[in-house]
Amino acid sequence: MMQLKLPRTLLLCAVCVGMSLSVQAQSSPSRPVVATATATEGNVASNSVDVDDVRRALREQQEELKRMRAIINEQSQVIDSLRQRVEQVIQPGNAQFIKTGDIPVSDMTTSDRGAATQQPGKAQASETDARLSRVEEQAKKTSEAISRQLGAISFSGDIRLRYESFYGQLNALPNGDNPAILGNELSTRQRFRVRARLAMRGQFGKEFDWGLRVASGSFADSISGNQTLTDFYNRKPFGLDQAYIAWTPQRVPGLRLQGGKFDVPWTRTEMTIDNDLPVEGFSQTYSRTFKKSTLKNVTFVAWELPLLERNSAFVRNANGTVNLDESHRAGRDLALYGAQLRTRFEPTKTVALTLSAADLFFSGTQFISPIQVFGNQLQLPVTFTIPATGTTPAQTVTTQISIARDLLVSGNGNLGLSPGTNNAINRDGRLASGYNLVDLIGRLDLTQSARFPLMLLFNFVTNTQTHDVSVAGPGGSTVFLPNNENNGFWAEVQIGRSKERGDVQFGYTFANIEKDAVLTPFNMSDMLQPSDTYLHRLIFNYTADPHVVLSFTGIVNQRPNGLLGVFGNTPPGSFNRPTTRLQFDTTFRF
Repeated sequence: MMQLKLPRTLLLCAVCVGMSLSVQAQSSPSRPVVATATATEGNVASNSVDVDDVRRALREQQEELKRMRAIINEQSQVIDSLRQRVEQVIQPGNAQFIKTGDIPVSDMTTSDRGAATQQPGKAQASETDARLSRVEEQAKKTSEAISRQLGAISFSGDIRLRYESFYGQLNALPNGDNPAILGNELSTRQRFRVRARLAMRGQFGKEFDWGLRVASGSFADSISGNQTLTDFYNRKPFGLDQAYIAWTPQRVPGLRLQGGKFDVPWTRTEMTIDNDLPVEGFSQTYSRTFKKSTLKNVTFVAWELPLLERNSAFVRNANGTVNLDESHRAGRDLALYGAQLRTRFEPTKTVALTLSAADLFFSGTQFISPIQVFGNQLQLPVTFTIPATGTTPAQTVTTQISIARDLLVSGNGNLGLSPGTNNAINRDGRLASGYNLVDLIGRLDLTQSARFPLMLLFNFVTNTQTHDVSVAGPGGSTVFLPNNENNGFWAEVQIGRSKERGDVQFGYTFANIEKDAVLTPFNMSDMLQPSDTYLHRLIFNYTADPHVVLSFTGIVNQRPNGLLGVFGNTPPGSFNRPTTRLQFDTTFRF
């Protein structure tokens, strides 16, 4: 019985097809892993694994898959060009009719058949091997060149549509029916809003990654990306939300150095920092994972984040000489410095406990001007003196002027940081306290149920730099009120998840934030009163599709110290009703 030896080209075809199927199986469509994912509001990031090791492994896998795809594409072209030759050597369905010239195999001698079936195959195999080697080498060089120039790039983003309503809002003016008390209930508000974000992430080699993100939102509002559908269909701002470069050196596993504008790198709740606030500056993270221990991870994070770069100042003394101390003080920049130590314990596979302790020091807060915001205009308190004349004595007048918020945020004119604040204000119009926040967080995750995991969280923050508040006393004197408003509490429970179709998630949050516990320009934007408040928040999420989430959020704020706050003088009987904010969201993620 004659044995037929197939040309090596067919074997190479089979190998290439197998490699292609393998690569396709490994690269089946799935949601790309983003180096810095957008956090869901109210959630605290956990560190169940070493994030740096996972990121490095994913980059290596992506680069390897890209190289294999390039090689397979080149090989497919070679296979297509050789397929016709193979079909001429072997007639489909009949191995007895391999031809050399015009002589059928059945009419050949044994030696002729051996030459016809073996020699052409060897020649073609040798030629094919040489060509495939050249293709592989060229594909490898091309892939490495592209990787050096662009690296692996992924895209992600979301669009959120929101209907929002407000109920129970009050102003602090004398009551229309009884001027002896304060408070008038305002009409309800109904509005539609939209938020859009587009992110691009990439890697350079195995050690560098970068990110860009653009987002909607007012340029002067750093803690919200929402745009209200109003102003006669005007165009909505869309600006740079993130831009960073990070280095994870392989020689120091677990180390990550980052600079630019990026997501908050430390664990926190919205009591201190809003989820939509990307910080600016530099951060350093070192994380170490332990596999055979209840202690699974220890992470240390430090950051240096400029808040405002101010113009140079030049201050003279009364006699005309230069006051160097006051000049340096008036030109001082603002920044946020801090560090956090975070640990994660896993007593069992379904129980995880994360503990963190952080210190956030806001440098230069004495230069922050507390300004009320009305639309895009800021109300700046101003005090000036009208000189005496021959007929009238000198007069001191205190009033407010309106300034476009964008001008102050840019730092022009040394006016300082201008976001609206709810913190205690001295008689001179400056913040009464400094802000050095000690932030402690404990989080417990119970994952016995895959669809209904349970999360419990408690956050305590205290401000170690509160100062007494100066107010106007009898006869124009200054009176100092003791300030003990330096603590904040945040408790949260969450059950369920929002990953797959049909998932549901429930959440409840309670917070008690005293007047100077946190610096209010940066904490949760959805609180109608960011400090001196009690907060109740209910959340329900339904995942209609892995890319579509329907949400309901209800937020109730209550003033514990009346309309004028703990350092004001609210007349007895004044209104103090809770305010309610309802949000209905549809979020599309990709």
